[in-house]
Amino acid sequence: MKKLLLFLLLVTVVGQNRANAGTIDFTTVDALSYRYYLEQKWDSVIYIGKMALNQSIDYYYLRVRMGLAYFARNEYIPASVHLKKARLADPADPVIAEYLYYSYRYTNRNEEARLLEPSLPKETLAQPGIKSGLFNQVSAESGYTFSSNQSPEGKPDLMKHDSLYGETDLYGNYIYEHLGLKFNLSKRIELNLGYNYLNFSKTKYIQYARWEDHFEGTADSAWGTYYRYSYPRVTYDTNFQYHINQHEFHAGLSIYLNGGFRIMPAFHMIHVSYPITTARVSFQEVQDTGYYIAATKQWVFFPFNRTLYTFDRRDTSFSNYLVSLALSKEIGRFNLGISGSWSNINNRKQKQVGMTLTWMPWGNLNFYSTTSAIGFFQKGGNRILLSETIGTKITPWCWGEASFHYGDFTNANIMNGSLVYNSSDVIDYRAGANLYFLVGKHLQLYLVYQYVKKESQTYYYTSGSTSGEMNTQLKTELVPYHFNTIIGGLIWKF
Repeated sequence: MKKLLLFLLLVTVVGQNRANAGTIDFTTVDALSYRYYLEQKWDSVIYIGKMALNQSIDYYYLRVRMGLAYFARNEYIPASVHLKKARLADPADPVIAEYLYYSYRYTNRNEEARLLEPSLPKETLAQPGIKSGLFNQVSAESGYTFSSNQSPEGKPDLMKHDSLYGETDLYGNYIYEHLGLKFNLSKRIELNLGYNYLNFSKTKYIQYARWEDHFEGTADSAWGTYYRYSYPRVTYDTNFQYHINQHEFHAGLSIYLNGGFRIMPAFHMIHVSYPITTARVSFQEVQDTGYYIAATKQWVFFPFNRTLYTFDRRDTSFSNYLVSLALSKEIGRFNLGISGSWSNINNRKQKQVGMTLTWMPWGNLNFYSTTSAIGFFQKGGNRILLSETIGTKITPWCWGEASFHYGDFTNANIMNGSLVYNSSDVIDYRAGANLYFLVGKHLQLYLVYQYVKKESQTYYYTSGSTSGEMNTQLKTELVPYHFNTIIGGLIWKF
C-alpha cells in the first residue's frame, strides 16, 4: 500500500512538471528523497533512490540519503555500497566516513574499517575500541569429548571364524584446549596465530587364536599306554591403554587488496606423539608324549608347534604440515571464496580445492548462510565434501549457529587450514550448534556442541597354511561409533 501511494504521488508530481510523464526527473528525485529523508521515511528514500538509479540519476546527496536510510534499517552491506560511492565524491566528509566505518565494523570487514580511521571525527576516535592498535583480539576455549568407543566391553569379535589375529584402535574420550591471538600488522593486514592441544585416550584391543595341545588322559592296552590329546582353537583377547598427545600451531594472514578482495595464506603444523604396541608371533616346537610301549619300555614322542604371541611397546612421534591459500571477494550481499591446500597427513599427501559462498539476505549479520564444497584428492581415494552453516541473531546479545558437514573429512581441512581432521578413523558426517553471547563491548562468550558419526577400522588376518602361519593379506571391517563434544570459550576484543 505504501508503494502504491508513493507511486500515485510521483505520477501527480511528475504530471504537474512534465506533459509526458514517462520518466522521473532530477528535480523530483531530489525533492522527494530529501523530504522523506527529513521525515525519516527510510523505505520511501530507498524506493525513490532505486527508481532514480534505474534511470541513471546518480549524485552525491542521493547516495548519502540512501546510505543513511539503509544504515537506519540495519542493512549495513547496501549502506556501505552507497556511502562508499558518496565518499568518492567528497572524501573529506567525516560524517560519511563515520557511518561507513560502522557499516564495515558491523559486518566484520575490519581491514576496510581500519583504513577509514584517519578520516573519523576526533570525538569518535576518542571512544574506547575505535582506534586500532597492534593487538586485535585474544581467544581461549576448552572442550571435552565423550566417545561411545571408549572401552572394548560389548564390542563384537575382532576376528572371523577362520581368522588367527585381529586388532583395532579405539578412540576414547579426549580433551581439547585452544589459545588464539589476532594482531593488526597494518591497516590492511591481520595476523592470526593459534595453538591447540589435544589429549586422546585410546585402547589397542587385540584378539588372537591358536590351536593348543590339551592332554585329555591315557588309555591302557595290551601293548602299553596311549596318551590322548585334543587340539581346540582357543581365542584370547587383551588390551593396552595409552594416550596420544597432539600439539598444533596455526598461522594465517588476511590481506585486504581493495575492491572487496582478500587474500589469506596460512600454515598449520601438527606434532603427534604416542606409544605403539606391536604384536609379534613365533612358533615353539614341543615334544608331546604319544604312547608308551611296555615290551620295549620305550616312550614315543611327536612334535607340535605352539604359537606364541608377544607384544612390544615403543614411543614414536612425527610432525605433519599443511599450507593453504584462500581468496575472497565481496559481491553485494554475497561473499565468494575459493581456496586450495597441500598437506602431508598420516603418511599420505593430500590436495584439496574448495569454494565457499556466504549469503547475507538482510544486508547484515542477523541472518546468514554459508555453503561450501571441497574436492579432496589423496592417493587411494578422492572425495567431494559438502558443508552448510546457518546463523541468526536470536536476541540483541545472542546469536545462534547450526552446521552440517557431510562426507569423509579424514585427512581433510576446513576454514583455510585452521581445522584439520587427522584422525585415522573414517568420518561419516558432523553436525553442530553454537551459541554466542555478547557481554559488553569487549567480551564475547560462546558454547559449542558437536556430534560426529565415525567408523573405527578393525584389521584381521585369515588363517594361512597348515603350519599355522598367518596370511599376510590384510582385511578390514568398519565398526560405527560416535563422538559428543562440548566446548566453551571466550573472545576479548581490544
